[in-house]
Amino acid sequence: MSFSNDVRNELARVMPEKECCCQAELSALLTSGSTVVEFEEDGYSLQVRVENAATARKIFKLFKRNGLQSTVRIGNRKRFGKTKIYEVATHFSADNLSILQELHLIEDNNNRRQFRSHLTRKTCCKRCFLRGVFLSRGFVNRPENDYHLELVFTGEKLAVHVQKLLAHFDIEARIFERKNNLVVYVKESEKIGDFLRVVGASRALLEFENVRIIKSMRNTVNRQVNCETANLAKTIDASVRQIDLINRAMKKEGWKNLPPQFKELALLRIEYPDYTLKELGELTQPPLSKSGVAYRMRRLEKMAEDIIGI
Repeated sequence: MSFSNDVRNELARVMPEKECCCQAELSALLTSGSTVVEFEEDGYSLQVRVENAATARKIFKLFKRNGLQSTVRIGNRKRFGKTKIYEVATHFSADNLSILQELHLIEDNNNRRQFRSHLTRKTCCKRCFLRGVFLSRGFVNRPENDYHLELVFTGEKLAVHVQKLLAHFDIEARIFERKNNLVVYVKESEKIGDFLRVVGASRALLEFENVRIIKSMRNTVNRQVNCETANLAKTIDASVRQIDLINRAMKKEGWKNLPPQFKELALLRIEYPDYTLKELGELTQPPLSKSGVAYRMRRLEKMAEDIIGI
């Protein structure tokens, strides 16, 4: 099962406590999902098609909470026979038609209309609306892979509104167009974690953060290993160059005239070719700091070059 389905299954079990939150989440599920409203002689029949069984179950429960009875039918996609589609059908009579009007799915004059932002004025309603949007149109990549969360919309107004809702929770999201749809997406791992926290996916957030911490530690270790490997390579290259200069200079008579402290450092370098400058400094008499050894080694290299005649 994908991580997105794990998140949906968890969010489908989170029921809003307040009536205003219930309306906000139901509105998100209906407006941003594949919703069809058909006129009948005695009212309306509303069909919602979703791909996740848990999402369909939540829509069924939210309608039941409003005193409405729904039916759920399972079908297959025509183009993709293996993908199941869950259709929640609900009948609205003249007595309960006001529910559709409150959700802004139809106007008072029986014309269908789009979502209105007043349903998300409260912070609690904003959370529930974002939860409903993810249930119907959301996707989040498994944290072991690249970090990516997206919400797909067919209309610009709703996409921009969701972007503003995310900004309210300090979650920066961008919008791009893909196949006649608008995609609101988040790439930063911390912001994706914030989104999971905002919509109430506690277990998914815990799993996400655990993987993120492990990845961060692994990347830190890899950087340290790469840095140490690079430093070791530099030390070896410098040591090979220095030993070559020292050996070539020792064949010349001018080597005997070197000051004792430089001869000492030359002999230590030959004897301990894999030591760092700091480690060589600990062996000198008296001990030298890393910077002191580096200065003396540069002087030694210059003297050796002069003796060789480079």
